Amino acid sequence: MEWVSCLEKRNFLASFLQTYRLKHPDARFVLKHLLQHSHLLQSVHFTETEQKQARWLIISTAMAEEEGLVFYRHGQKSTSLAAIMSDLALHPNEPLYLTLHFPGKSRNFSYLRLSDHQAFDNVRRYEFHQKMEKVAEEVLDESLKRHEVARLKMQIDRALDRKDIALFQQLTEQLKKYESQS
Repeated sequence: MEWVSCLEKRNFLASFLQTYRLKHPDARFVLKHLLQHSHLLQSVHFTETEQKQARWLIISTAMAEEEGLVFYRHGQKSTSLAAIMSDLALHPNEPLYLTLHFPGKSRNFSYLRLSDHQAFDNVRRYEFHQKMEKVAEEVLDESLKRHEVARLKMQIDRALDRKDIALFQQLTEQLKKYESQS
């Protein structure tokens, strides 16, 4: 599971609340409560994996087929706001797994970045490999530039040794152009 900052969680949940109408009115209250308490938000882990034996909160939008507000703790299911709020108050540092059901979530990049679902890890892996590819290309480009500059300087030295002014000027111009591109 990859670490996700509270700011990322807060930004996503705030946007989620602005964008979607929730199926159960108490679900909005729970999410707003999480947003107002950073210490609770730190324990939130977005997931698509069933977590019935842990502490798992499921919230659905009006457009989703799933129940609007469901809470599991050690296999016990509840839909009571009082039970959820009591559990949050009594166990503030215990991990809280959160699953959101909303239209288009499989294409919602912000949600995918937060989720610990294995399929979504592929997105993170792809991003990592893209970054590494870019870094490798930059290192290779820099190495090629240094090699080309060294080659041109060596040819300039040879042109000077042979007193070939035309070749010297041509190579000097190439070097200036090459260095100005860097």
